[in-house]
Amino acid sequence: MVPDLALALPFGQQVTLGELRGTPTLLVFVPLAFSPICTGELRDVADALPSLAPARVLVVSCDSAAALHAWRESEGVGVEVASDFWPHGAVARAFDAFDPARGWPVRRTVLLDGGGEPVWCDTSPGGRPRDVGDAVAAVARLTRG
Repeated sequence: MVPDLALALPFGQQVTLGELRGTPTLLVFVPLAFSPICTGELRDVADALPSLAPARVLVVSCDSAAALHAWRESEGVGVEVASDFWPHGAVARAFDAFDPARGWPVRRTVLLDGGGEPVWCDTSPGGRPRDVGDAVAAVARLTRG
């Protein structure tokens, strides 16, 4: 069972993993906001949002919620961003997506079913973006039953 950890959202809000239960959720862990590969992935996820429905999609980083909001706004995308800043990397650690040597998440995508359990995971080696089509296919398989 995944622990009920919290992620910070912009404007002082937060979401707990427990609150995500009831709907499939795609957690897209990225190392650093504003970096070239992460920005490309943010855009790719934004473009794929209609195909990822009905899953809730959260792009997660250890950057602050304010920095993530500024990043999303600078790109003009409607992707939901969530900060794993404090306790530093706790959610990423729960999904084996934290690189303690660098202090940020690895490039990992985790699909949670409606019960909050991980049912699919994709990890890309450092310096290489993920193919969002893989996540689209995983969500489709889950929601088709």
